[in-house]
Amino acid sequence: MRLLTSGPSALLLAASLTLAGPAIATTSEPAAGASAGGPAISIAAKSMQVERGKKVVVTGAVANKRITRVTLQQKRVGTKWKAQATAKVKADGSYKLKDKTTTAVTRKYRVISAAGPKQKSAKVTVGVYEWRDLTKMQPRVRNGWTVEKTVSINGVAYGPAYRGWVYPTVSSLVDYNLNRDCVSLRARFGVSDASDLAGRATISVAGDDVAVYSKSFGITQSEYVTVPLGAPFRVGMSFTVENPGGLPTTPNVIPVVAQPEVFCTSTK
Repeated sequence: MRLLTSGPSALLLAASLTLAGPAIATTSEPAAGASAGGPAISIAAKSMQVERGKKVVVTGAVANKRITRVTLQQKRVGTKWKAQATAKVKADGSYKLKDKTTTAVTRKYRVISAAGPKQKSAKVTVGVYEWRDLTKMQPRVRNGWTVEKTVSINGVAYGPAYRGWVYPTVSSLVDYNLNRDCVSLRARFGVSDASDLAGRATISVAGDDVAVYSKSFGITQSEYVTVPLGAPFRVGMSFTVENPGGLPTTPNVIPVVAQPEVFCTSTK
């Protein structure tokens, strides 16, 4: 093999080798006290979404063996950093810290040295969520739905619940501005026992006008399901009635969304 060391062909070869090289990934700004070989204190949250009442678990390692204890600090919007827990650093340099949550608020965490050289980690953001009764929230629009204390599906009472009403000139819709604070919806979808035997209805859920759930139900049929929303600005529920037998008059059917809840956090 002959290596080209000069001339246009050599320049072309050099350019090709440059373009074929791997891309260099950019990194975030290191935490204060980080060394060229990595952060002085690394940090990672076990989960970025935690249900209220459960613990945020933070793990990591220290680069300096003189750091023998570390403290977990938490900060919310409008507050200062506050110590939540302190733990010993293990012989291998690793640590594990926990913070029990009491409010559904998004917060930041960092870890600082409690013994040894003063160092601190980067920050991680964790959302703490709770299930909220959708029937107690203020809807933006509510057409063709009413809130009932209980409804009966297959002989079992559920409540509170949205009950659908069929109007010939109004499309059904109940929606809420959730401001991207909610990531899931759970409810029992089905039809009331007061429906005709031949009646069917399709119940749908949309986040920012993108369908995230849709299913057809007949009498005695229902399912309790958790629907991922993807943190939309707005979530809405609607239904359409069906006439599977092609009868001259569409059978009466009563769609139901029982015990609807959304999994939400807040910034304050």
